[in-house]
Amino acid sequence: MSRHAHKGAMAMATCTLAAIACGINATVLRSESVPADAGDDAPSFPGVDASAAAGVFAGQSSTCAISSGAAFCWGDNANGEVGAGDEQAHLEPVAVDTNSRLTTAAVGEVHACAIRAPDASVLCWGGNTNGQLGVGDGADRPTPQIVSLPFPAVSITTGYQHTCAILFDGSLWCWGDNDEGELGLNDAYGSPNQPVPVRVGMAVDWMAVSGGQGHTCGIRAPGTMWCWGRNNQYQLGLGTVQPDQLRAPTQVGQLTDWTSLDVGQDQACALRADGSLWCWGDGTNGNLAQPAAALPTPTQIGVDTDWATLSTDEFSTCAIKRDGVLYCWGRNVEGQLGTGDTQERTSPTATGSGDVFQSVSVGRFHTCAGTTLLQVQCTGKNDSGQLGLGDTNERDVFTPVTLPTSQ
Repeated sequence: MSRHAHKGAMAMATCTLAAIACGINATVLRSESVPADAGDDAPSFPGVDASAAAGVFAGQSSTCAISSGAAFCWGDNANGEVGAGDEQAHLEPVAVDTNSRLTTAAVGEVHACAIRAPDASVLCWGGNTNGQLGVGDGADRPTPQIVSLPFPAVSITTGYQHTCAILFDGSLWCWGDNDEGELGLNDAYGSPNQPVPVRVGMAVDWMAVSGGQGHTCGIRAPGTMWCWGRNNQYQLGLGTVQPDQLRAPTQVGQLTDWTSLDVGQDQACALRADGSLWCWGDGTNGNLAQPAAALPTPTQIGVDTDWATLSTDEFSTCAIKRDGVLYCWGRNVEGQLGTGDTQERTSPTATGSGDVFQSVSVGRFHTCAGTTLLQVQCTGKNDSGQLGLGDTNERDVFTPVTLPTSQ
């Protein structure tokens, strides 16, 4: 998953995803002023704030959360993806082994990455078979490692086994698995994976990026959509499955008002400036809230125009409206929609027991969300402890997770 993703920190998209969107003058943020090994005494940067909760981030079988700059992870840890320095499963949240304060994170299939304050450097840890940690080799790391990048980062995303970051100069850099062209390097089929960050094209107007299993999508100023990688299920939104992969960013349609997005295994969803929700790609499991098995191009989901943030993966999708109400739809066999049952939903269904939510992250078979009271709640599959509740029992309602009070 966009993991994903998001799979990713959509609650922070308005300001930290792009220096341009926040009025930050990226030209004054010189890379030479930020040593690669900068610590807590490094200079701080506009838009990098570790003082508040930044959200929750679900992966395939693990989850991480950031609260007041402290990072906690739990669940499957066979590759060190919990970041606690070991490879034992953790059924409850444990502090990530770092003295840094983190602002946002992303969790992939077996790895995780984060941006730390105050220097906006990127840290990655966990599985590294395809170079997705960006540290130059294929060895797993059970503790966070600094990724060498030429500028501070404003956005980070993890695909299943690749990673991308937008830097303060507006450039996009990706690394890791490259089998499907998901790094966007405009290279030939069969080109190798990339164990260190490589720049994607020459554009300096990237505003958002999200990685899936074999494809990646991003938004460039003033709001155009671009996708690349695997295309066998219409996941690039181009209206055709030919060719079955595109290895360079390709514009999706002509709209110029896209504001945020999240990419799943074989689909993607995005929001426009008017608050409408659009999805495309594979919809076999009802995760596109449409009767069609697939949507070849971005298609509006319903008619509502008050959506605020979203998250999607292969089997389900969740989104939050501006009033804080959480809606989910798609597969629900494992209780990942939090509706108190295991019945599939093919349209957005209110869930979350009336709490007011500000962030949500959909994992492979589980979902976690953060409330405005800075509480993390999770539901769904729990065989690896990915719900963080101290056991391996599935839940079909969103259940509060107890985070340690400090690192």
